[in-house]
Amino acid sequence: MTQQAARGLLHPVDANSRLISEREFASIYAAADFAYAHGLYFNTTATVAWRLLGDEGPEAVQQRLTVLLKAQRDWFDQRRLPHSWIYCHEVGPTVGLHTHFVLAIPGSREGWPDLTLRADFRRWMTGWPARQLGRAAPRAVRVRGPAKQTPWLHWLLTHYLLKGYDPAVIVRTGRDSPSGRPTYLGDLIAFPWRDPGPVALSGRVGVSSALGPERRKAGRPGAWGVTEGPERILDPFRGKFFTNLQSGRQVAAQAFRSRYENGARDVQTLYPPDFLARVERFSRAVEVVSVQEHTKAQAQAQAQAQAFDV
Repeated sequence: MTQQAARGLLHPVDANSRLISEREFASIYAAADFAYAHGLYFNTTATVAWRLLGDEGPEAVQQRLTVLLKAQRDWFDQRRLPHSWIYCHEVGPTVGLHTHFVLAIPGSREGWPDLTLRADFRRWMTGWPARQLGRAAPRAVRVRGPAKQTPWLHWLLTHYLLKGYDPAVIVRTGRDSPSGRPTYLGDLIAFPWRDPGPVALSGRVGVSSALGPERRKAGRPGAWGVTEGPERILDPFRGKFFTNLQSGRQVAAQAFRSRYENGARDVQTLYPPDFLARVERFSRAVEVVSVQEHTKAQAQAQAQAQAFDV
């Protein structure tokens, strides 16, 4: 058994805890891989503490979550942005039932004007409880994220949602592993295992429709960009068109399969080098230019992770 998996199993797991299964991991990974392939980098997090909104039972939270998701889709539509987010539910000892969202919202980029969409989303999201309740709800919603595009942060935030994984799940047997040892689900996740608590909602994790199975099968995210002419769809993040400009006929996108769906079970294949180099757990899997650079990168990764913790 690997060190990471052993650490997870050493923690007592409550029988009522809702652990992330391999299927749920694959769903979140596929959505994140799809978003990453299209330049939709997760850089913004929003955490909703339902108890601070006055919602205690699962039915009340489910109803409020449905309202929030509808409002969130509307916010993205009004700004002509793809619905690009993933989320998970957890139960903490202090805050109780809460939901973590990880979203792709454009930030400033080299050669681009300093966009204010992230500041706009922060204002909208933190003001949502008061609009719902007709009163202030301090600390009910917290929004974090850097001002500039930070592609490697995409995978760090994805892994943060997955920290409540099932540590007993084996994703590759020792017979199929080059090392001869089994690969546990926890070996593919950067964060140490943490008990997610007894989540009583209908789903443990979720993805937006633009990153879901239907859009992956279609080969491009839904609710995308602005139309320039009848057949030219502009990608606002890359300034490119999903069309064949010579023939004037739209090019059919190929169906997308994540690297995990294609059988990858090692971190070198699943994740890009810039992310691997910043994660201490995975540092032996990649070459680091120098110890000093690795130490600096690891400190940055830890600081970013702490900023999003609950």
